[in-house]
Amino acid sequence: MQPKAKAITLKHLTKTFKTMKKRILSVLLVLAGVATAWAAPKTVKGVVLDQSNQPVIGASVQVNGTTTGAVTDFDGNYELKNVPDNAVITFSYIGMKTKEVKATDTTINVTLEDDLQKLDEVVVIGYGAAKAKDLTSPITVVKGEELLSVPATSPMAAMQGKVAGVNVVNSGTPGSGPRVSIRGTGSFTNSSPLYVVDGMFYDDINFLNNSDIQEMSVLKDASAAAIYGVRAANGVVIITTKKGKRNQNAKITYNGYVGVQSATNVLKMANSQQYATMLLEANYDAYVSTMKASIDRYGGSYADADFHNWTYGANTDWYNELLRKAVITNHSLGISGGSEKAVYSLGVSYLYQDGIMDADNNYKRMNFRAAVDYDATSWLKVGFNGVFSNSTQILPNNSAWKEAFNAPSIYPVYDENNAEATPEKFASPASVGFTSNFYNPVATAQYNNSRNENYQVLSNFYAQFNILPEKLNFKTSYSYDYTGTRGRTYIKPYYVSSWQQKSVSELTKSTTNYYNYIWDNTLTYNDRFGDHKVGAMLGYSMRQQQYRYLWGKASNVPEGKDEYLYLSQGDADGVTLGDDGYCYRGQSYFARLNYDYAGKYLLMFTMRADGSSKYQEKWGYFPSVGAAWVMSQESFMQDQKVLDYLKLRASWGRLGNDHVAASDGFASIATGNSASGVFGNTTIPGFQNTSYFSYLKWELVDETNVGVNFSTLNNRLNVDLDWYYRMTKRAVISPRLPFSNDVLAGNYGEILNTGFDISANWSDRIGNDFKYSIGLNLSFLKNEVKDLGGTYYVKGGKTINMVGEEMNSFYGFKVVGVYQNDAECAADPVAVANGLVPGDFKYEDVNKDGVIDGNDRQTLGAYIPNLTYGLNFGLSWKNLDFELTTYGQAGAQMYNRKRALRYSQSNFNFDEAQYTNRWTGEGSTNEHPSAAALVKGWNVSDQKVNSYFVESADYFRIQNITLAYNFRNIKMGNYTLPGIRVSVTADRPFTTFKANAFTPELSDAEGWDVEVYPLTSTYTLGVQIDF
Repeated sequence: MQPKAKAITLKHLTKTFKTMKKRILSVLLVLAGVATAWAAPKTVKGVVLDQSNQPVIGASVQVNGTTTGAVTDFDGNYELKNVPDNAVITFSYIGMKTKEVKATDTTINVTLEDDLQKLDEVVVIGYGAAKAKDLTSPITVVKGEELLSVPATSPMAAMQGKVAGVNVVNSGTPGSGPRVSIRGTGSFTNSSPLYVVDGMFYDDINFLNNSDIQEMSVLKDASAAAIYGVRAANGVVIITTKKGKRNQNAKITYNGYVGVQSATNVLKMANSQQYATMLLEANYDAYVSTMKASIDRYGGSYADADFHNWTYGANTDWYNELLRKAVITNHSLGISGGSEKAVYSLGVSYLYQDGIMDADNNYKRMNFRAAVDYDATSWLKVGFNGVFSNSTQILPNNSAWKEAFNAPSIYPVYDENNAEATPEKFASPASVGFTSNFYNPVATAQYNNSRNENYQVLSNFYAQFNILPEKLNFKTSYSYDYTGTRGRTYIKPYYVSSWQQKSVSELTKSTTNYYNYIWDNTLTYNDRFGDHKVGAMLGYSMRQQQYRYLWGKASNVPEGKDEYLYLSQGDADGVTLGDDGYCYRGQSYFARLNYDYAGKYLLMFTMRADGSSKYQEKWGYFPSVGAAWVMSQESFMQDQKVLDYLKLRASWGRLGNDHVAASDGFASIATGNSASGVFGNTTIPGFQNTSYFSYLKWELVDETNVGVNFSTLNNRLNVDLDWYYRMTKRAVISPRLPFSNDVLAGNYGEILNTGFDISANWSDRIGNDFKYSIGLNLSFLKNEVKDLGGTYYVKGGKTINMVGEEMNSFYGFKVVGVYQNDAECAADPVAVANGLVPGDFKYEDVNKDGVIDGNDRQTLGAYIPNLTYGLNFGLSWKNLDFELTTYGQAGAQMYNRKRALRYSQSNFNFDEAQYTNRWTGEGSTNEHPSAAALVKGWNVSDQKVNSYFVESADYFRIQNITLAYNFRNIKMGNYTLPGIRVSVTADRPFTTFKANAFTPELSDAEGWDVEVYPLTSTYTLGVQIDF
């Protein structure tokens, strides 16, 4: 019986086991199903708001570690599909703190806070990008939106006052860009920064529209700029044009304005009665015939015995005749968007600026831009971006501004009795007895037909290979630029006077072409090991710069239609031609290493080796090193309440400047006895040919920078302070050759620029609706010539460079007063020796030898400001926002060449201040000369340049005032218009300065005020519409 029982038991167990197995499998399948259902991807929706509960439009919403993402719409809404459970979603927006949230629910609403420190902001640097908190050098970022409120034809003009250490000197000529310098003037030849637009190198960015730009990064110190090597000595500005955003529906934006321009600070000139008073007080007998001739021809009266009471029928305000109000307008339309794999951005813009000179002068430009980025595979990303620009600039004749200063008001603009005048009856200065130095300024402005047509194509293609995702990638990019300018100047026959005429027409044409390309290749590696974060970049670049110039001139070309204006239509015998050009090639190897420990200790090293075909010295090496210490991350800083953030940084780097010629030289041919020969009893004339030649090298700049960045008061106050020491070596300058008046350039100079850059910003919020900010930029600069290759000074045509003084200093005699009476003159040997009388200048006798001669000349200042500053204020309340910016400079001097030209013609006109302030007797003034003194060589002479003509170039300006209102979610039937922004802007509405000029902003780098196109105040009405 027992064996039978055992068999039953085994059978039973076997059956039981099979049953349990089925049940276990069923349970496992159910659990697996539940688990699968629980882990299934889901859709997450929500809204992103700011601290005032307003929707954040265009915020990025990204699922970490995936390509899944979205961009918030105009109501701040977003939707993400296929979001894994417990995934982390990152919410970010420019100017706000990034926020990470776990996807534990299907509805996630987020409020983003203002990021006052902006430490997580991504900054574009040379051949890459980095977060602001990881930088070891001072880099300032200006967003494209900050430029839109400024009605300017060039983006750099809109930058004025926005960045400490960047000096922008604007020009009033339509379509002309500003002169820009970063941290002083470091070259005798060219101190303009390098502009890098989407990888392509430029000398200026005047072809770009403000609406084309996404952001601009200003690399001020050597450690940041050294990665660009031989092009970076004067600083670097990196421009990124607009891109699309991933996972964003098509966004269409129109932005435009219409405005009116008018001249500011119009210089008041002496009227006819004041002009006559000055000259008749100076020398009645010499000038009375001119005044009577004006009255006889154009009306008035000289019946009164006192010439102060004479009246004049002609009283022309030449500046008023030359000036008008003018229109400026800009319109841009942009479309951008993207999917998970591709982003795109397209834009078109049109700008037109009419000139305030009442003649044909204007500027118009049409731009088209496009950018596409596409993830072809998980390991390959490709892209293209391009800017295509076509502009036409009708150029003014700026000589008219100088002539308007010099021309007296005692003859009119038009004179029907000028029988010889053609085609217009312009008045001739000869009608009142003036000679060849006088012109009719309006005729000069009108009889001018000069234009440039510009064509520019910038294109960039790239491919990026992701070798190790998020760690190692290789990028190759090819940038190509073509710039073509067709210039034409046609002067038709005209007659005003015997010295202001053109008997036959003259046509000058030119064609200028630039063909440039850059091929860049970079291998980039980034990784993290615990608290250690490392990065490395290796690169190779190849480039070519090619320039071609062709010009021709012909006379007697028929006028009428543009179709007639060809050189072949002129006299065949009178055609002259010329051409020029160059082609330089280069290649570079560069590298960057960076290390970050726990976000506290930062180290960056860069190295670039530049090879160039331009110079005999083929290779240059440009290293840099930068370090930073984030002290606020240290444990000993955690308990203090004063500083929210503190970073110390220091850096050093070497830069190069290849904006100097490759060589210099000339041949000199001498004749005379020293070059002749004697054969028998006969002297045979000979010639001696001597060649002078020098090879030049690129200039070098070594710069040290020490800075601190801190925030306090709950991050409301942010301060950046940097000290720099910037030494230019091998600066190219042209001293005179021994025993000769000729000059020969060489790498002889050393220039030192030292200073402080300070930027402070306060931002705060009062309640939910009111937000305001105050910003201050200060830049202190000391410029000094340290060496001239053993020579104490090198004098140029306008200024002097002297060891121990500022570059391009004015040089002459310092006025220390005005002789007040006869007794003072009689007691002064200098006055006696030179026949001086009361009202004449008294000069400083520097060497105290009792003689005023060349040894008493001294430097009188330079056109380099020691201080530039900007104060900005902004606020927003609900849908209303307001912004006020100011700008100013101090410590610079300018040379009033218009006044000083009296040396060549004593009866030129006077500005009103010379009449009002003139010396009229003892005690009347000790600064200004008498009327008689102003026609005397002791006081006005090119051989006696003096401080009277050197004036302060200090000024303060209200740069821009903008008031705007934002309308949101406007119902239009079944369509909701997301937003309209309406703004009114006053640009440069107020400027104050002491100089007797239109403006202290001079296009001449050495500070001569002579033919300066006036700056304008511009008032605009603008509209931005989001579709």
